[in-house]
Amino acid sequence: MNPSNVKYSASPQEGTAAESELMIFRSELPSYNPSSNKFVRINLPVAPMSFLDWSDSILSLKFTNRSFITGTANETGAAVKTQLSNLIKSVAIYNQDSEQIEYINNYNLIVNVLDDYTMSLGRKTSVDSILAGGSATGDPDAATAINGADAVTEADGASKVLCDGLVSAFTSGQFLSPLGFLRGVACSIVLELEDPNTCLKVETATNCTAAYAVSDIQIRAKQIKFNDSFNQAFMTSMAAAGATGIHYVSESFMHTQGSLNNGVSSTQSVNFSLNPRSAKYLLVTHRPESDVTNKDKYSLGVRSSAAIQSYQFELNGKAMPSQPIEISDTNLSQGYAQILDSFGQINNLSHQNLITKAGNSLLYSRTQGTACKYVSALTLEDFNSAQSGVYSGMDLSNVSQMSYRPNIATALTSSYRLDVICSIDIAYHISSDGKMFTVR
Repeated sequence: MNPSNVKYSASPQEGTAAESELMIFRSELPSYNPSSNKFVRINLPVAPMSFLDWSDSILSLKFTNRSFITGTANETGAAVKTQLSNLIKSVAIYNQDSEQIEYINNYNLIVNVLDDYTMSLGRKTSVDSILAGGSATGDPDAATAINGADAVTEADGASKVLCDGLVSAFTSGQFLSPLGFLRGVACSIVLELEDPNTCLKVETATNCTAAYAVSDIQIRAKQIKFNDSFNQAFMTSMAAAGATGIHYVSESFMHTQGSLNNGVSSTQSVNFSLNPRSAKYLLVTHRPESDVTNKDKYSLGVRSSAAIQSYQFELNGKAMPSQPIEISDTNLSQGYAQILDSFGQINNLSHQNLITKAGNSLLYSRTQGTACKYVSALTLEDFNSAQSGVYSGMDLSNVSQMSYRPNIATALTSSYRLDVICSIDIAYHISSDGKMFTVR
């Protein structure tokens, strides 16, 4: 076996002997639901001196629709549409000392945006994507409905096993994770389940109570063991690195929220605070506040433009970009180019995504009531920056003032929630005494 994903300074020579074993990591409890036990803990015990290969890892669970219609049992009326990522509100990674070393809030919204702009239609219709549930296109309404309870109170309805990869720096698969070289107890992943009114779209909203449960939750990943000579060389490298330790850098996400009040128009200033060491890009989504927990809306897969006609950001007193980005129903190019540039796709002639010109996968509409995929974007990555090593983003760790400044064409007819998403470089360190920690 050639472990091509090993990328440490003591990388093995090509053809280094290694053993691979599929590991299944199960949740602590057999079942969970968002109303009583919504935090799913999955511990990651591994063999001593082993690595985990996350590149082909899979999160799987059994989803059971427990929605019901009050007064008259109607399993098809209580049917729901969703996908695995929608069920996860947040992802937290804990080291062997139970310290949180990575946290992604509003995970489901972030993954939906990533899918919209980085996944091709061919990939969306592949077996991997179908197993995750949801739609085979950018329109979440094209998903297959899962029947609810044939009862007038909460009860088990139809079930479906869903599988998907987990988006985080820890599970990125860019590097082998040396979890078998850490001291103490096993690291763990904690998933927070989302409110059913947010993550489920019911077929009949009238008199319907949305509910669900998940069970048989497990993560599958390969455990890799190298020979003794490589293990000794790796431990020598760890000892030489000292307290700072050997490290690798991958992508994670920070999130914060703002709001726009009902009735506002023209230029607004929405302050926010995010302080990563290396910020690669900023995205802002706009959702009517009432839609976020509306079980009759696809508030994760489809958002709104909030009638924005232009926008800028202000970072530490500096307007970015220098001129506002304009967008309208007849001028989509500037806004779309900003989005593609953030995802590194601006020069990719073969780039495909799930955005279309109509329906729930529409890029932009000035009309507030029309669902669309619009996000405001700002690229912060600079490969000629003064940051050392592999850090390519803007250092916001000491920036005191940040704001998003949308120019709204017509007065808003409702209040809006603004979700600010920041892609960051995060460094995972493994110190000489066997502790894992992060710098972000």
